[in-house]
Amino acid sequence: MPHRRDKLKNTAFSIYRWRVVLICLALSLSHPVLSQPLRLAVASNFIAPMTLIAQQFEQTSGHQVTLAFASSAKLYAQIQHGAPYDAFLSADTAKPHKLIEAGLARADSFRIYAQGILALWSATPLETQSYDQLFTKSKRIAIANPKLAPYGLAAQQSLESLNLWETVQNKLVQGENIGQAFQFTYSQNARLGLVALSQVLAYQAQIHLSDQEAGKQFMLIPANLHAPIEQAAVSLLKSPNQDTAKEFLAFLNSPDIQALIAEFGYLSVSSS
Repeated sequence: MPHRRDKLKNTAFSIYRWRVVLICLALSLSHPVLSQPLRLAVASNFIAPMTLIAQQFEQTSGHQVTLAFASSAKLYAQIQHGAPYDAFLSADTAKPHKLIEAGLARADSFRIYAQGILALWSATPLETQSYDQLFTKSKRIAIANPKLAPYGLAAQQSLESLNLWETVQNKLVQGENIGQAFQFTYSQNARLGLVALSQVLAYQAQIHLSDQEAGKQFMLIPANLHAPIEQAAVSLLKSPNQDTAKEFLAFLNSPDIQALIAEFGYLSVSSS
């Protein structure tokens, strides 16, 4: 008898479950389908601010956002091969311009949304503030691949400006993107890393490092040692979400979001 009751109970639950499914299906057919999520391809250095910006955009606009993070070069290649993104937030300006020239992105959507800051960082306190001593004594130095990542190119340009590029060649550990360069330094596979200031600040906030302790672990690389790390965004021509992409890019350059971006270790830019 208990077995029969259990069987009837399970049967009743199954009937109830299917009724719920049918009701939900009927409701979905009687109401208009919501627009699909806004799909953003975002350079890996911008993970921390972009995660928060996407949440704020969802709250203020009602649109859902999905994020894909990778190196700018990898995302650029994916878009060339037809990846279904609506907008591309690169860590440079060259790749968005190339997409426009190739007829894959809207020229009128191009905008610079942030300017990166390069930092020399170590997972442990730096012994000196001398570039020569730090780079000479360190056995391994992590940078992003200069051929793939804008921060890697800025790292190379900075070392060249300091007349240290040739000196460090046999010490370099290159990551595919700035995220890998930071990981090499964090894991201490490299003593020093030329990384994005935004990564350093995000990590130090995560582990609740005091300002005094945090200041001992990194140095800002002077901006005059490398070309500006201007980060540009474009919407893609094949996107079915043109209006939403336009709305998001305007949101990205709004004063409040630009102030937020600056808090994450970037130079903000004026609205465009």
